[in-house]
Amino acid sequence: MTTTFAATPIDRQERAMQNITSEDLFDRICSYLRLSGVPLRLDSTLIALELVKEILASDTTDVLDRIIVELPKRLQIPEISLPLLCPLVNRGSIGYQDE
Repeated sequence: MTTTFAATPIDRQERAMQNITSEDLFDRICSYLRLSGVPLRLDSTLIALELVKEILASDTTDVLDRIIVELPKRLQIPEISLPLLCPLVNRGSIGYQDE
């Protein structure tokens, strides 16, 4: 009888980091910036490349978390305003107190 164990999330992250390339990281950073409304100009592209260089030089396994934490520190990313989940409540009276 053979016992198998499921891979833990950390094991999956480590394997994913081993397979990720610099092009993948750069593409994810550029996609995040584009979707956040940051124009991809020379300065933002150079910052993205510098971040890729730092991530690949480190031995971190939480690549996406680091991207999300580091980018707002380095670039001015506009706040995204989310729509209200429900309409505002407008209280009214139906005249019970007048009687």
